[in-house]
Amino acid sequence: MSVTDTPESAAQHDSEAALDSVPALRSPTKVVSFVERVLVELHHEALAARYVTDIGQEGEKTIWCRVKHTELDVDAEYVQIRDDPRLGVAVEPCSRATVRKRLCQCLDHDRTGRIDVRPLAGVSMGDD
Repeated sequence: MSVTDTPESAAQHDSEAALDSVPALRSPTKVVSFVERVLVELHHEALAARYVTDIGQEGEKTIWCRVKHTELDVDAEYVQIRDDPRLGVAVEPCSRATVRKRLCQCLDHDRTGRIDVRPLAGVSMGDD
């Protein structure tokens, strides 16, 4: 998914391909627009948004996805799964608003981090 895609072309993506994109200039408007499009994809498809950073948290990865597309039994619409090589895996139920806030924070605060959207079935925390 690219920030230059129209809503129509974004909806017609190939679900087998990774939907990589981070707003190039990281302007607040582009970040919010990108995150909203990611949330639409997560809501309608069995996809995961994955954040990967190399700053300070070597090897740490976080994904967000809808609970209904997982085998998790939690009372929330979304779930955040964080894999930290030092601390292990942590699962946290969260709302859509929380996912939106955290995705925006990731893009606002980490210029080298990336968020990609890919089919949930093909996501493992060890993917790069």
